[in-house]
Amino acid sequence: MYFKYKLNIIIFDSGLGGLLFYNQIKRIIPYSNYFYVFDNIGFPYGNKDQKYIINRIIKIINNICTLNKIDLIIIACNTASILTLPKLRKLLNYPIIGVLPAIKTATEFTNNNHICLLATNNTIYSKYINSIVNKLSYKYKITLVPTMQLVYLAENLLQGYHLSILPLYKIITTVWKNNNKKTPDTIVLGCTHFSLFTLNLLNILDKKITVIDSNIITINFILMFIKNNINYNKNNKFRYDKAYCVSLNKKTKNLAIILKYYGFKSLETINLDKSLV
Repeated sequence: MYFKYKLNIIIFDSGLGGLLFYNQIKRIIPYSNYFYVFDNIGFPYGNKDQKYIINRIIKIINNICTLNKIDLIIIACNTASILTLPKLRKLLNYPIIGVLPAIKTATEFTNNNHICLLATNNTIYSKYINSIVNKLSYKYKITLVPTMQLVYLAENLLQGYHLSILPLYKIITTVWKNNNKKTPDTIVLGCTHFSLFTLNLLNILDKKITVIDSNIITINFILMFIKNNINYNKNNKFRYDKAYCVSLNKKTKNLAIILKYYGFKSLETINLDKSLV
């Protein structure tokens, strides 16, 4: 354990879904500096190649780390965490924690042993999820629901567009119709963006159904990690938060108001080679 006056934490996501994670973690660990970094050119990662994602994250994170002294990197993207965490930890000399679908946590809440995972295509069809499903198949039925539609919907809602959540309703009702003999009693949100739909799901579904937000599970783990590894000043209430994106365009310029709402006074670009922009 070492003493640090103030923590500097990177929160990385392909889009704005990580803002939901940031909003949650700053309430639990309020006296830290947060650097929110999003790859607005590479978004979304849910349907991209693994090498493409790793290459972008390495270059983006390395760039931010040359500008700021960083204590912890959080990959606030389930897809990126599943596909890249082992390699990122080998290539980057920083503590790195990723957000992963909380399927194992869901097994502690389900009463009928039927769990539904809502996530991106890359997450659903990954070796990581396949391995967990196989290990738990002796007792649990896990219904996998891949959806990129909800990622785009959440991203647009976070950007301030007023859109209908009818796609969410259609996806959920389809799952229930296809499993009418034994419907899931626990839903795992396996994408950072999907935290936006927690209240909607609770309104749509039966009150007996539990919604597991993977963000909350990860934040509790991060809190434990910091307590065990970093002794920092918790009395300094001043926080200096910055937001970075890969490229400024008409859309990102319009995000300034939204970012200010979350506590970021400015949006800066990362100085990257042209292959990433």
